[in-house]
Formats: sequence, C-alpha cells, structure tokens
Amino acid sequence: MTHNTFINKKLVFNKVYEQNWKALYVFAFNILRDKQSAEDIIQEIFIDFWLRMGETDIQNFTAYLFQAVRNQCAKKLKSKKLTAFELEIFEEALQLIEDEQTIEFSKEILMEEVKQKAHEILPKKCLDIFTLRFYDNMTIKEIAEQKSLSISTVENQINKALKLLKAGNNYYIKLLGILIVCS
Repeated sequence: MTHNTFINKKLVFNKVYEQNWKALYVFAFNILRDKQSAEDIIQEIFIDFWLRMGETDIQNFTAYLFQAVRNQCAKKLKSKKLTAFELEIFEEALQLIEDEQTIEFSKEILMEEVKQKAHEILPKKCLDIFTLRFYDNMTIKEIAEQKSLSISTVENQINKALKLLKAGNNYYIKLLGILIVCS
C-alpha cells in the first residue's frame, strides 16, 4: 500500500466513522441494553471495516455497517437466556426492522405501544404474566414463585401472549422484537 493510498483509506475511514459511530452505538445499545457489549461490537465492526476496506466493494458503507452490527447483536443475543419463541420473534424483527426506524424508536414509546395492544387483546392471566416479565423485568422463575405457578405455566403464558400479539400485525412483531431484547 502506497503512502497516498493509506492516507486516502484513512480519510475515508475517518469520515465513515464520524458519520456512523453514534447511530451504530445507539442501534447496538437499543438491542443489547448493555453499554460495554455495544461498545465492544462497534469497535469490532470498525476494526473489521478497516481491514476489509480495500478488499471488498462496499457500495453503501452505512448499510454495510448496520448489517454488521445487526448480525453481531443477533449472535450475542443467542447466548442470552431467551426462550426459543422470544428468539424466533427477535429474529423475525431483525428481518423486518428498517435500520433508520430502529434508531428513531425509543424504548418508552415501544413499551407503551405494546402495552396498549396487550391490554386490548390478552386475557387477564396472560396479561398479568406478560406485564411482570416485560414491564417489571422479572425472570420466569421469579414470576412462577410470586404467582405460585410452575415455570412451564409461566413460559406457556408468555408464549401465548407473544403469539397473540404477533398475530395482530407485523408492526407489533417489530415492537415485540425490540421490547424483548430491551427487557
């Protein structure tokens, strides 16, 4: 690599970094809800981006970076203790969410919209358990103990709630996917 090529690469990298790092961090943080994990993913993405800059033909740097962050967040979440159904919802949400929409949503707005929909369509027992899990951030085990229910009953009620909300509208799949990972 010549000196001029290196300088051009560095200028392009710095411009892309300055234009995208904050939005990428917010995107990763909104998915993972963990500052350190979000920072680590952004750092890894930009290291990889630097290494690949001359080797691959990237047409849209922003789209490429958002896709890379999305993929790394999905890998990270697979190691979280999500139920199989929660993970399925999240993966569907990742396919449906437009990068720009995710950045614009705030957790509070998403939670309120899902809460309203949940109150409209969920049976009382199902709603109570859903609220404890996603709004009071209780674990399945804690809910089972508090309600004197088996863990499988709590899991079934959560899955029932998610299926009912999912059946309503694709928009709610997006909201649920974000809500699940933000909990």
